[in-house]
Amino acid sequence: MDSKQRIDSTSRHHGHHKHHRHHRHGRNKKPLVIGIIVAAVAVALGSASVVNQLNRRKNYHVTGTNSVDVGAGYRYTEYNGKKYQYNNRVTTLLYAGLDSFDELKQTATYGDKARADSIMLIVLDEVSKKMSVVAINRDTMTEVHRFSRNGDDLGVYVTHLGYAYTNGDGGEASCENLKTAVSTLFNNLPIDGYMVSNQTSIVMINDLVGGVTVTVPNDDLAAKYPELTTHLPSDIFFISTAELESLYPNLSRKERENAITKEHKSVFLYQIGWPLKDGKSHDGRSADYDDWNLNGDILLWYDTLNCAMEMSSMGIRVDSESIKKQLVAKSEEFKLHNPYVQDIINNKLPLTIGGGIGQSRLCMFFLKKIHIGEVQASIWDEKTIKELASKNINLL
Repeated sequence: MDSKQRIDSTSRHHGHHKHHRHHRHGRNKKPLVIGIIVAAVAVALGSASVVNQLNRRKNYHVTGTNSVDVGAGYRYTEYNGKKYQYNNRVTTLLYAGLDSFDELKQTATYGDKARADSIMLIVLDEVSKKMSVVAINRDTMTEVHRFSRNGDDLGVYVTHLGYAYTNGDGGEASCENLKTAVSTLFNNLPIDGYMVSNQTSIVMINDLVGGVTVTVPNDDLAAKYPELTTHLPSDIFFISTAELESLYPNLSRKERENAITKEHKSVFLYQIGWPLKDGKSHDGRSADYDDWNLNGDILLWYDTLNCAMEMSSMGIRVDSESIKKQLVAKSEEFKLHNPYVQDIINNKLPLTIGGGIGQSRLCMFFLKKIHIGEVQASIWDEKTIKELASKNINLL
């Protein structure tokens, strides 16, 4: 989605920063929290390289703004009748991720704007060179200013912190109102700058910081449960069913899965619904559910049974184009007139993703069990129970 960005650059005033960050993007998911923080800090501190990168993007606009003198009392607070001076070598920045994909636009009408969904204070200590992050629950009840539709201040009321942005103009007034609410919540804490972004910014932020590498240790589970010695593969091999057929033309479909998974240990097999050279698909796939090009199965090699084990099927669901192509491929054009299919074709239903994990199979994998009944309670006939018991396989 194209979106226009606006970031107001930094200026210094009376020894402290006053920044107005207002750009459209992003919602943080945990792996990219570091990226968001780095981008927020870089922009808030006036990083020339970040600002220049934004300027080079045609959908971004960078403008400057002057600081406002907030008075000599800004760096002081009182507690239990005593006056304390804030540490002037600490910079505090506010980041807010909005619950909206819409373009951030400042309007003449106040109210009904997006809500601040993710709220964080980023504290930079210039002496220790350390950074701390304080996450603030959006539903924290606190004093928030509300305004008339024309922007007249109607005073404060107690509501969820996230609505402080909602009550403004979708621009600087919203940002300032949120900043004031957070400052009030923390006993008039000085906040030197802010960055506000919507949910589409995650890609831009990731690019600005050069990508974020996430390492998931393989032995986390084993560290907690030493008896578990099975590890998930660190890499996954991607291959289409057509490529798999070309690689093993003389094997059956299940034998192909076993061969490729035994070699690579972890495989993502996609395009499962499309017909192969014999006119049949690799496996069954509904034409009006998954997008066959963007959906697949995760296969892991299971030494205990000497075979590939499907752990998950996941991907992106059909859209208006893929559903038509797939129904034709399966000779199911008669479904084109179904209400559900028509809603997909006419873009009346939202685009979705989905998938599932075989929990019982995953338990089998880690516990090295032979039969699913060893990890999943079910009802088995007496013959099966006795036969498996004779092989030292005890069902739950």
